[in-house]
Amino acid sequence: MPENKHLRLLLRLAYAALAAAGLWLAVRFLLPWLLPFLAAWGLASLLEPAVVLLTSRLRLPRRAAAALCTAALAAALLGLLGLAAWRVWYELSALPGRLPALLDRLPALAEQLEGWAYRFLVALPLPLQDAARNALEQLAAQGSALPGRLSAALAGAAAGLASALPAAGLFLFTTFLATYFTSAGRPALLEAAGRRVPAQWRKRLGEAGAGLKGAFGGWLRAQGLLMLSTFGQLVLGFLLLGVEPAVLLAGLTALVDALPVFGAGTVLLPWAAAMLLMGRTRLGLGLLALYAVVWLARSLLEPRLIGKRVGLPPLAALACMYVGFRAFGVAGLLLAPLAGVLARQLWASGLLRGLIP
Repeated sequence: MPENKHLRLLLRLAYAALAAAGLWLAVRFLLPWLLPFLAAWGLASLLEPAVVLLTSRLRLPRRAAAALCTAALAAALLGLLGLAAWRVWYELSALPGRLPALLDRLPALAEQLEGWAYRFLVALPLPLQDAARNALEQLAAQGSALPGRLSAALAGAAAGLASALPAAGLFLFTTFLATYFTSAGRPALLEAAGRRVPAQWRKRLGEAGAGLKGAFGGWLRAQGLLMLSTFGQLVLGFLLLGVEPAVLLAGLTALVDALPVFGAGTVLLPWAAAMLLMGRTRLGLGLLALYAVVWLARSLLEPRLIGKRVGLPPLAALACMYVGFRAFGVAGLLLAPLAGVLARQLWASGLLRGLIP
C-alpha cells in the first residue's frame, strides 16, 4: 500500500469501482443462471441442523436424511404457495361482483372533487386560472381513462403470470433437486471448496460467513417476523372493517411496509383520507386506527427484534432503491436496500475493511 494518503485514496476508489463493476456484471448476467443453485445452498444450510439430528439420533444415512428434510421442506413451501394462490384467486374472482358497488360511489366523489376544483380556481389570481383550468382538465381526462388502463394492465399481468408458470415450475424443481444434492454432499463440497481456497483467505472467508449469519441473517429474520406481525394485524383489521379482499390488500400493504423509506402509512393514510372525503367516516376512522395500531406495534417490536441493527438511514435507503431500480428494474428496487444493509453490517463488523488493502 503506498504511503501517500492521496494515492491510498485513489487506490481504494479504484478497488471500489472494480468491485461495483464486477458486482453489476455478476448480478446482471450470472445471477439469473445461478439463482436456483444459490437458493439451494441457502436452503441446504437451513436444513443442516435437521439433517445432522436425523443422522446422529436415528442413524440414518446422510442421503436419506437429506431426502426426508428436502421433501418436508418442499411439501411445506408448495403447500403455503398453493394456499396463498388459492386465496388470491378466490378474492380476485370475487372482485368483479364488488365493482358495481365501488363504481356507484364514484359520481358523488367526482362531484365533490369538481366543487373543490371550482373553489380552487376562483381563489387563484386571474393570470393563473387558465393554466390551472387546463391542468385540471388534463387530469380529469387521465382519470376517466384510468379504469381502461387498469383493466388492460391487469389483463397483461394475468397473461404474463400464466406465461411465467412453466419457468417458475422449472425453477422450483431445479431448486429442490439441487437442495437435495447439496445437502446430501455438503461435507464433501465444503472439504473440496476448502482445499481450493488459499490459506490466507480461509480465515477472512470464515469471518465473513460468521458475520453474514450473525448480522444479516438476524436482520432478515427480524424483518420477516415484523412483516408477518404487520400482515396479521392488517388482515384482522380489514376483516373487522369489512374490507375486501382482506388477505390480498393486507399482503400488498405489508410488502410496502417492509420497504425502506415507505411504510404502512403510504397505503393506509391516503386510503383513509379518501374514505373521509367520500363521507365513509366509519371506514376512514377505522383505517386511521388500524394505522396507529400497526405503527405502535412496529415501534415496540422493532427495537426488541433488531436491536441496534436498524438497517439504513432514510437517505441511504432511498439512494439504494433508486440506483437499484435504474440498474436492475423492480428486482433492484426491492433487493438493493438489502444489499446496502448487508454492506453496512459487514463494514461495521470490520470485514470489508479487512478485505480492502
